Amino acid sequence: MTETAVPDSPVTRLEVVFKDIAATRMAGLPILNPALSVAAVGFRHWRDGWYGVLITPWFMNLICLPDAPDEAADLGSGTRRVRPLPSGEYEFLSAHEAALGAYWTSSLVSPMSQFGAMESAQAVAESVLETLFTPEAETPVATPEVPPPSGLAARLEQPLSRRGFFAALLPKDPRP
Repeated sequence: MTETAVPDSPVTRLEVVFKDIAATRMAGLPILNPALSVAAVGFRHWRDGWYGVLITPWFMNLICLPDAPDEAADLGSGTRRVRPLPSGEYEFLSAHEAALGAYWTSSLVSPMSQFGAMESAQAVAESVLETLFTPEAETPVATPEVPPPSGLAARLEQPLSRRGFFAALLPKDPRP
């Protein structure tokens, strides 16, 4: 679902800028997936900026449009920064588009050839955002039912002294 932008939100500007990039700089490139269009998905304001997923015919990225774009602009494009989200910390790169200003981006999918329809790309984007904005404590962790090791597996899990290591290399005495 595309975000209905709040008037002071930069999300509308993000879509406009990347639609223009799709129609100009990216037009005709073989990397484009013709089944996809530009869409800003699930943007929400959290802490220091607007976070959401940007889908284009050539990539799907997690985007942070900072409240203070000067922070990203001062660093220059390509600077790495770890940004906290409810589910953990993620690495972003600073980027800049003249009509948009500075922003942070974290690659999710590129190229986009595995998507046959815009709906499937949007479903993935929404799933990613749900995961990223679920606090770590709420994220269910699957714990597989593993039987306790036995035999050789149990022995391999035990710490081995030097003496035990060398003793294991010696041939076993065939006598009873």
